[in-house]
Amino acid sequence: MNLLKDIFKSLLNQNKEIDLTKLPSMGLFYKDDFRIWIKKADIEDIIEYEYDYQKEDVESVIQRVKRIVRKNVIFSKGYKYNDIKSVDIVYLFLEIVKLTNNRSIEINFTNKVTGEKEFVTFDSHHFNYANINDKMMKSYDNQTKEFVIDGFRYSPPCIGVENSLTNFLISKSNDIDSEMYAEFNYDFLYFLGHKNSLSPNEIENLIQIYNYDISEDDSKKIRDIIISLSNIGKYSLKKDFQIIDITAKIDLEKIWK
Repeated sequence: MNLLKDIFKSLLNQNKEIDLTKLPSMGLFYKDDFRIWIKKADIEDIIEYEYDYQKEDVESVIQRVKRIVRKNVIFSKGYKYNDIKSVDIVYLFLEIVKLTNNRSIEINFTNKVTGEKEFVTFDSHHFNYANINDKMMKSYDNQTKEFVIDGFRYSPPCIGVENSLTNFLISKSNDIDSEMYAEFNYDFLYFLGHKNSLSPNEIENLIQIYNYDISEDDSKKIRDIIISLSNIGKYSLKKDFQIIDITAKIDLEKIWK
């Protein structure tokens, strides 16, 4: 048993533990015993990622990014890939790329003051984290890792819940009434706590509750809560007081080159 522990510790030492406070979620929504490490991607992972890459196929690109993360993360006991908050997935992916390539990721931008082309490094030092004011932080429950506002408990969805909903909508795509699913709101995703998956029946019930059963007043409160915390998970960098939107600046197709 001790030998196995020594081997496991040795393997972890070769990997990189992620500081949860440096993730876009700032670690606010993970339990105290949640820990995550990343490891270098294998050449097979990279080949699979790059094979027949079509940047116009957004869903395909998203799945490639998720696959890299899923295959190259290690968790503390009791946790798994589905427990990752979806807002943190791209950050983890880029950290895996940096670890694998053993170099930083530089993003070019135009300095708004000088008009010159410059570079900014994608890292926690330059990441533009959400600014949550003191008033909002007073509603944060450190025990449950949620914001409790007007009786509603806010927490961004886990990737497992997001995948459950995606699979559900795909299964409904050929139904006669499939178009109505595009009209529903899915605000319930932000009020599921640490739930990491949803069954089709659960999704149907939540759609019913949040679209038909809930009062207009509560629906507005829920929408206001989501909007007030919408900056959590937005990806931008800052350098010399300038904010750089990176969503269209990272070339995911050539990220491994």
